[in-house]
Amino acid sequence: MFTYGIEIETSGQSITEIKNALRHNEINGCIVKPDGTPSVDCEIVLPPLPVCDFSFDYIKKVCRVLQNIGCRINRQCGLHVHISNAQTLRNNPTDLASRSIQYTERTGRFIGGSEFFGDPMDAVAVKDIMTRYANAQPIINSMFPSSRTSNRYCNVMRTNRLDTARTIEQLRDATTGKFSVINLNHWRNGTIEFRQASGTIEADKIINWVLFLINLVHHTIENRIENGQSSETISTPEQVFRSGSRIGLIYSMCRSNGGCDVHDLMNATGTTAINIRARISEIRARLSDGAVVTHTMQANGNSYGDGQDLARYEILSEYQTQSTGARLMPDNRLGLGSVWASLPDDIFEWWQNRITELSRS
Repeated sequence: MFTYGIEIETSGQSITEIKNALRHNEINGCIVKPDGTPSVDCEIVLPPLPVCDFSFDYIKKVCRVLQNIGCRINRQCGLHVHISNAQTLRNNPTDLASRSIQYTERTGRFIGGSEFFGDPMDAVAVKDIMTRYANAQPIINSMFPSSRTSNRYCNVMRTNRLDTARTIEQLRDATTGKFSVINLNHWRNGTIEFRQASGTIEADKIINWVLFLINLVHHTIENRIENGQSSETISTPEQVFRSGSRIGLIYSMCRSNGGCDVHDLMNATGTTAINIRARISEIRARLSDGAVVTHTMQANGNSYGDGQDLARYEILSEYQTQSTGARLMPDNRLGLGSVWASLPDDIFEWWQNRITELSRS
């Protein structure tokens, strides 16, 4: 069971007015604070919640208060949802929701740590979630107003970097940082942030987006990932750096059969041996250690003292990896990659009707 947290952006009422209204209606656990976005007056941050009727009733109460005091949504407002990067250890969702609300009300912080959550999901699972989202980007665009497509606060992912990513850090590099449709900057705080939803204070829109995202994560974990020892053949891309850049030229020269020695790389780029080695390290970090082979100067028929520019680097077009841990299931058992897979019929139908409604506006 994964938890989710919601950030609701609104305009029209001040932070003080919203705090007073929530307090008057005996709604605890919400953090109301400035957002920093132009034309957005404040952000209402809800505590982590599990999927259950108690949580949904809580969201409905918050939305009802915001509507009753005249909060508004404009084109600058967004709805950000944080999904926990680990499953909760608690089995009673109602009790967990109640404890979470009380904890945030009492401390101003959010529940977390080993008392409530297990180990974070593996990078393989995160990559699958991100890849499925990226592959369905046109579909997800149709689920929201056009103002949330190519929005500078929720940019699409860099699929070329996503393809070669193997670690959380590399997956983070496949985003545009905080302002990406999927933001991994909060990973250390225990969440994956989804930022594309348009602002709303309508509870059904919030809840159905949450259910879509929870299902997206849950389907990957339950139906597409398994643990064990695996061997994988990985192909390196023809290019992962800017065309015409020095590192791009180094990458291309080293990806040839047999690679390229440091001396030739220095002549081609006009940089020192130290700079070449730094760029090779950067390439290793982008790909993996197994993708880059260092042929020492001895392997090239030279000996120590002949100079540091006689070593040779080769970027393999394909290489093998051996790993123990999470991996994609084999094709005969791999669950569907569609973002609609495993989604309950009523939620699927709600979103199809929403897509149709938006297409007519």
